[in-house]
Amino acid sequence: MGLRYQPLGACVKLSRASTKLIRGGNGLLQSHAIDQPGYDHDELGRNRGLLIEGPATNEFRYSNAFDNALWEKNAGVAISSSLVVAPDGSQTATQLDLPGGADGIYQNVGNLDVGAVYCFSIWMRSVSGVADITLGGINGTSTHAVSLDENWKRVSIAEVASGTTRYPKISTAISALPASILIWNAQLESGAAPTSDIISGGIPATRAGDDVTLDPGDWFAQGAGTFVFDLETASGWQGIWRILQLYSTSLDEDHLDLGYDSDADQLRISLRRDGTPIITQSFYGTLMPATCHRIVLAWEDDGVAVGLGGVVLKSPSGFAMPRNFSKIVLGAYDGVDKHLNGHLRNLAYWPERLSDARLSALCTV
Repeated sequence: MGLRYQPLGACVKLSRASTKLIRGGNGLLQSHAIDQPGYDHDELGRNRGLLIEGPATNEFRYSNAFDNALWEKNAGVAISSSLVVAPDGSQTATQLDLPGGADGIYQNVGNLDVGAVYCFSIWMRSVSGVADITLGGINGTSTHAVSLDENWKRVSIAEVASGTTRYPKISTAISALPASILIWNAQLESGAAPTSDIISGGIPATRAGDDVTLDPGDWFAQGAGTFVFDLETASGWQGIWRILQLYSTSLDEDHLDLGYDSDADQLRISLRRDGTPIITQSFYGTLMPATCHRIVLAWEDDGVAVGLGGVVLKSPSGFAMPRNFSKIVLGAYDGVDKHLNGHLRNLAYWPERLSDARLSALCTV
C-alpha cells in the first residue's frame, strides 16, 4: 500500500472575497475573515468540517434590525430588545410578542424572480416554555408550522416566488394562540436551502463564494491515485454541484471531474484528454441531502473507479489517463460555480490506485 496522505490541513488554499459568519468551537456564530477557511461547528462545538459555499445574497434589508420601518407589524404585534444572548453571543436578539391569529411581522421584498425558489430562514426560540409559530412563506399565502423551545434554532422554509404578494411572515396563524418569542437575523436567499448567515443593512448584503484548492506538490502522483472524501451534503440543493476537479490549464482541456446532478439524482464522472471527452458516466443515484457520505475516487492509466456505500463501480478501460494535472479544486466548478454548499469533513489521498477490495472498505461508513 502506498503512503496515506491527508492534504486538507497542509495544502488547502482558500480564497473568498468577503467575511463569513459560521459557528466556532464555542458553539456561537463567529466572523471568519476574508480568505480564512470556514471550519464549521455544531451547537455543542463539535467540528463539522470545512464549509464550502457559493455566493449568496440576503434580499432582506436591515435583516437583524426588526425595529426598522421596513419590517411591517400588524396591529397588536410588539417588539422589544432582549437581554438573552443571541446566536453570536451578543445581546442583539429581539423579543417578538404576537397577539394570536394571522397578525405578525413581515418585510415586503419586491425584486424576486417569479417562478424561482427562495429560502427564508431565521433564528428563533421561545421566551419560555414552548411556542407554536407560523411562517407565512414567500408568497404570503402558504403556512408552515414551527414548534419552538427555549433553545435557539435556525428554522427555514423554501417556496417558489409568485408574481403577487412576496413576503415571508411570522405569526401564529395556525395555532391562533398568543406567543412571545425571540428572533435574530432573518435571511431570504435564492435556492432551496439556507446558507450561512448574512447580516444586511440598508441594502441587500452578499457573501462571496469559497474557492478551495489543493496545491499538487510533490505529494501528488500523476497517472494514478486515490482520494477519499467524507462529505456532509447540504440540506437541500438544485442542479449540479461538484466534489473534485483535477485539470491542467483549462477545464475544456484535460480534466477529471466528479460531481452530483441533483435533478437527475446521479453521481457522475467526466474525463477529458487532449480536449476530447473520453468518459461521461453516471455511477450512482440517490445521494441523500443533509447526510454524511464517504466517496472514493480512484484512477489509473486505463480506468476510473468510484466507491460509495461499499460498492465500487468502474468506467470502461483502454485509455491513457492525462498526466498533466496542475490544479485541484474542491467543492466547486473551477472555484466560481456549482458549489457543494456542504461540509468537507475529511480528505485522504494515496499516490496509487488501490485495489477494489480496499476501495470497498474505505467507502463503507
